[in-house]
Amino acid sequence: MPSTDRLVESARGPAISVRHPPRGEARGKLAAQVAWRIEDDIVRAGWPVGAVIGSEPTLIERYKVSRAVFREAVRIVEHHQVATMRRGPSGGLIVRAPDEVAVTTALGVYLEYVGVTIESILRARFIIESLAATLAPARITEDGIRTLREIIARRETADPTEFGSHHQLHHAIAAATGNPVLVLFVDVLNSLTFRYAAHRYATTHSSASPARRAQVAEEVHRNHAAIAEAVIGGDAARAQHLAAVHLEAMHEWMTVPPAGDGTGTGKSAATDESAGVGGRRIRPREPGLGAGPGGTMPPGKLAETVAGRIRDDVARDGVPVGVVIGSESELLARYGVSRAVLREAVRLLEYHSVAQMRRGPGGGLVVTEPDPAATVEATALYLEYSQASVDDLRIVRDALELSCVDILIERRGPELTARLEALLTADAGETPRGPVDAGHHLHMELARLTGNEALASFVRVLTAIWRRHVDGSRPTPAASGGEPATGGCGQPASDARAAHRGIIDAIIAGDRGLARHRMRRHLEALSDWWR
Repeated sequence: MPSTDRLVESARGPAISVRHPPRGEARGKLAAQVAWRIEDDIVRAGWPVGAVIGSEPTLIERYKVSRAVFREAVRIVEHHQVATMRRGPSGGLIVRAPDEVAVTTALGVYLEYVGVTIESILRARFIIESLAATLAPARITEDGIRTLREIIARRETADPTEFGSHHQLHHAIAAATGNPVLVLFVDVLNSLTFRYAAHRYATTHSSASPARRAQVAEEVHRNHAAIAEAVIGGDAARAQHLAAVHLEAMHEWMTVPPAGDGTGTGKSAATDESAGVGGRRIRPREPGLGAGPGGTMPPGKLAETVAGRIRDDVARDGVPVGVVIGSESELLARYGVSRAVLREAVRLLEYHSVAQMRRGPGGGLVVTEPDPAATVEATALYLEYSQASVDDLRIVRDALELSCVDILIERRGPELTARLEALLTADAGETPRGPVDAGHHLHMELARLTGNEALASFVRVLTAIWRRHVDGSRPTPAASGGEPATGGCGQPASDARAAHRGIIDAIIAGDRGLARHRMRRHLEALSDWWR
């Protein structure tokens, strides 16, 4: 990795990036481009936490932008928790260590905003936590064993919906794998589950008898203890089976409201009049998952905190796209900040496509169609900082994409078939621009067609990191003097498109085994090419 000195030296000239620059209207602004260059230089330097990469005047000169543009870029970099600006004589832009809580919160709030259902959350948990339970037995250390046994010893005797030891146990098993991708995704899904439970049981808590709550608490503890011992004993098959049984029981507990007689039976959450398509939409009572005044961001810059509060309010209240949530003067009064702070907060919201300020009569802050691009980028940066290896990425990506195949086959029908055929047509007509575009786009679209926003977002995160690694290690056709164009997955375009056609044909035919085989072989080819 380059040294800090090399970072400073290389940043003076054009950035040679291992990442693709931001795309799209919101991300194409100059400030976003500069933020991307700063972050890229820090990543290339090995993320030297604590290093000062330059004073404000030095960096303004280095990146050839105005003070206003530079400060907006710094706000984005600070939001991604890559660096922070320290004022004063010895100040400058200091590289920092990102906080997982903030990343977990950002991804969780986005998923809430798009209306992820509890069924989608639990399906994603089944995939991710089954993988963790399979890997942990072979990787757990003595310290990990002690952690698991301490958690089990603190037997949960309160209402199981409080999820005290529940989250700790699932996090500890993921941590035992040594895979930071699994840890992050488990934490996101656990947080979303907790918020759903907090909302659901705020209205149904009195319906379950004390005896029923005690019974569930005992079942949860017994399941946890059995899973922990299987992991400690190195029995991967048993750990995976027990984790699946536990998650199935959780699904029943979470989606079947308890009846007044304490039997645990009742109508499904999908029949509730407030449910969204496929299940109840999350509408938490308390703002935010993390610390801080707005609950959605850790303490930090005031503008970022205000942006987090506004974003959480929009998600919590389910404000529709196109609605004006307040004029500038109304927002100033509501959040109690200066005009300068509010305008910085609004720029962050615009960057994340949460809302946009419309000027003129009848104007104000308008809710916009959410775009996960900025949140995905922040998540990918965090995983890069966590030193997620290629194998870490590959293992999780394989599990997610094979599961997407399963879901697509479950959902297949005339409408899905038409969408898959259209996707193939677009794939065949795409002109690759280096090793990133068409093929990766197809993989993300397959994930989106599952209808599971959690899985789709996770695939986007892994694709973003994968693209960055591929771009940094392989020359483009222009740079290599005629290397065959790739199909976006690292393979030659013809091979990638043939693989895509084979996978989709098998899905349309409902041949699960063949579709999984072809997807696995395609992902293996992608991984082999990168190596």
